[in-house]
Amino acid sequence: MPKPTHAMLAEIREQPAVLTRLLTEHATAIGEIATALRRRKPTLVVFVARGTSHNAALYGQYLVETLLRIPSSIAMPSVTTLYDRTPDWTAAAIIAISQSGRSVDVAEVVAEARRQGALTVALTNDPASPLAQRSAHVLPLAAGLEQSVAATKTFTSSLAALATLVAGWGQHKDLARHLPRLPEIVAKALEHDATIKALAKRRARRDPWVVVSRGYMLGVADEMALKLKETCYAAADSLSAVELLHGPIAALDRKRVALRSRSVPTLTFAFGDDPGDVAFNAGLPEPLAPIAAAPVVHLFAYHLSVARKLDPDKPRGLQKVTVTR
Repeated sequence: MPKPTHAMLAEIREQPAVLTRLLTEHATAIGEIATALRRRKPTLVVFVARGTSHNAALYGQYLVETLLRIPSSIAMPSVTTLYDRTPDWTAAAIIAISQSGRSVDVAEVVAEARRQGALTVALTNDPASPLAQRSAHVLPLAAGLEQSVAATKTFTSSLAALATLVAGWGQHKDLARHLPRLPEIVAKALEHDATIKALAKRRARRDPWVVVSRGYMLGVADEMALKLKETCYAAADSLSAVELLHGPIAALDRKRVALRSRSVPTLTFAFGDDPGDVAFNAGLPEPLAPIAAAPVVHLFAYHLSVARKLDPDKPRGLQKVTVTR
């Protein structure tokens, strides 16, 4: 395999090794945090995140509500930083996700929640970051240095960290036994590179895009739409398949591209028994399928960006660390 010409592609290819590190080197930390959450018995789980990490948080919501049956939400950091108000999170568990750990508003929400007595957990690629320092518990994402502005390996690592944490928290042994397979399965998913590259080249001029999914995959749909915007400068949106039928479907026509729809050009990524333009059945339980799907959508966005003669490593107007209040 030739050496990648872009950091984004190199980092996509690192994902099996990243997952191996996460699952082996940080197994003890994951177990300790899961035990702390189980003992606390929170009545609400609140995720705090921005950008790519927000997409991972959506996946976390599905895990928590389906596997633990605990209500969950995603915090609005501006309530704290812009309006100087903070909800009562005394009985909640706060799970913050940040690649850099340097988003000021995310860290301030966690700091305030901890002052209230809430159990706080940080998932970050920098264990020495301000976010990590403000959290009671820290789970390193183990992704190593990520140079491309478009986050890829840290997103997939965030998904795996959330799945591993929830499996331990809820003592879901059937789910836990599939976790060691993730590095191998992601490696197999990356073997679809040539097919994905060809699909991207054929659709290089398509715009806008509508990414449609449902359930556990919704966060990955959001991630794909974000990557299409970041690296391809595409007009892209993501929707729940159900929400699509509640109005937005009226806006679709032959000029749009969707993953699944009625009478518009479609590109289907299937991660189960369904056929598709890219079909991949890893034999994973549904809650873990998004972890195999993530590197595939990253590859598509990368190849589409290159096909449009853009630099996916350096999207215009963006920086690797976005500091917000």
